[in-house]
Amino acid sequence: MAKRYELIPSTVSDWRRLARQGKLVLPNLDGMDFVPVEIEAPAPEAQPLAATSSGTIDVIKGDVTVRRDAAATATATRIAEIARALVT
Repeated sequence: MAKRYELIPSTVSDWRRLARQGKLVLPNLDGMDFVPVEIEAPAPEAQPLAATSSGTIDVIKGDVTVRRDAAATATATRIAEIARALVT
């Protein structure tokens, strides 16, 4: 059980011992309900960008220029990742 929840095994043993001795204080859960889980549909995979007349896409931040071949896996998602990396 400890491994499943990434806990130290002795911690689980301590909790069980405290519960048997009546020393484990648990929160009052009266009136508490679980919230239903909603899973969003995955976003559609970005399509490759159309090649420009020069065939490249440039992402420029100050003195740094990242040039990608527009025909080679230059998806909008990848361009956004590159832009995010330049900002940090």
